[in-house]
Amino acid sequence: MTQLKIFLISLAVFFIPFIIPGFRNVNSLIIQSEDTVPSIFTTISIIKDQTLYLDKYYVMMRDRYPHPDDKDFQKDLTPFYLRKIDGHYITAFPIVTSIISIPVFILPVIFNMPLTWDNLALLGHLSGALIMALAGLFMFKTLREGFDLEEKKSKILTAVFLFATVNFAMLSQAMWQHGTLQLLSILGIYFFLKHQKNPNAYINMLFSGLFFGFAFLSRPTAGLPILLIELYLIFTNLHKIDNLFKSATTFTSGLFIAASFFFWYNSVFYYDIQNQGYSDQLFGSWLSPFPVSFLGVWLSPSKGILIFSPVFIFSIYGLYLAVKNKIDKAGLYKIFAVIILLHTLVISLWKHWYGGWSFGYRMSGDVLPYFIFLMIPYINSVYFEKTKKLFFVLFGLSVFIEIYGLLFFDGIWHAAYDLGFENTSWLWSIKDSQFLFDIRRVLVKLGLMASACPKCL
Repeated sequence: MTQLKIFLISLAVFFIPFIIPGFRNVNSLIIQSEDTVPSIFTTISIIKDQTLYLDKYYVMMRDRYPHPDDKDFQKDLTPFYLRKIDGHYITAFPIVTSIISIPVFILPVIFNMPLTWDNLALLGHLSGALIMALAGLFMFKTLREGFDLEEKKSKILTAVFLFATVNFAMLSQAMWQHGTLQLLSILGIYFFLKHQKNPNAYINMLFSGLFFGFAFLSRPTAGLPILLIELYLIFTNLHKIDNLFKSATTFTSGLFIAASFFFWYNSVFYYDIQNQGYSDQLFGSWLSPFPVSFLGVWLSPSKGILIFSPVFIFSIYGLYLAVKNKIDKAGLYKIFAVIILLHTLVISLWKHWYGGWSFGYRMSGDVLPYFIFLMIPYINSVYFEKTKKLFFVLFGLSVFIEIYGLLFFDGIWHAAYDLGFENTSWLWSIKDSQFLFDIRRVLVKLGLMASACPKCL
């Protein structure tokens, strides 16, 4: 019953504001990013046309969301979120989110729902909310059953995961790949921990590998946890060679099933792995001004992890306690910390480490479950009782920031200040930060200021 309540409450909190007219009057952005547009149409195409090709919907997508360099359609550039292969248009992004969203779309599509942008946004929003609500449900199950955390504390950390992070303002609001990756990664960890408790139940390692494999198909950044979890498995089972061999084999078998699916649809629809959307970014997109970009991932006034979710300070403290006190699963907590560190390091090297036109630290959303897991040593310690007030203050502040993002993220701040990846000084300005810009927007509406962007006049 508790799990059902968590699922239903989170789904309602994520989805209901979108259908309230008053909310739409405050934030009229119905689809957060064109990155999520092909996922919507891929789901429709799978159901309606039994294909991944988006030829029927290309004009509709291009007219609403053209390539940034082709706004007048004079060059007819294929939008960056699509690929043109052998005369067919296909999504440039992974398709796992589209597949998971089929249950949401199937009845409206079968009954010929009109393909208007409002209808599509509604279904896309419901899909994003549903995926994140499921992620919250399995986060709670993992905390309770995998880490043996008591119910009250599991609810607190699940609430942090759902509402004090970009999961609230961003990833639950559209068909982002990040939400799918989180759901599948949590399931991978859940079954891995079940195997740790019952080493002879190798089916759990098969499921762990399967879910981690599909997480990787959702976003390539999920490859880091796979490698590190496997290394942890090896080094903690060297004294049990037979068990280690069977565990590693079943885990790898799960990965193989996911890989087989990828190679099948890649050969049928993409023909060559080089036609996959991320392939052309593999060698030419590592252009960030490191280490400034790495500091930006964590501390940028308009994008930093610790700025938008200051409650994560307790994740860092949790790691410290795990290492200092050598608690149960201390090695696993170290692995979680390395996953976060390597992910933020890799992202900081990529030219769009700040996530393009998005709210907060979207690009680091992939590792949010590991931030939550690192809070376990803290919330289980005597220091939680001593610092409980500070924890809930930062928790509340983090939730407030997400509600603010839900209301104010509409791309206007980016339109006013975004200088692209070649000059990232705009990401460090406090005076022109997204927070202060939006305060000025409110003052303009109240007639107390002439413009929210004085330099734009």
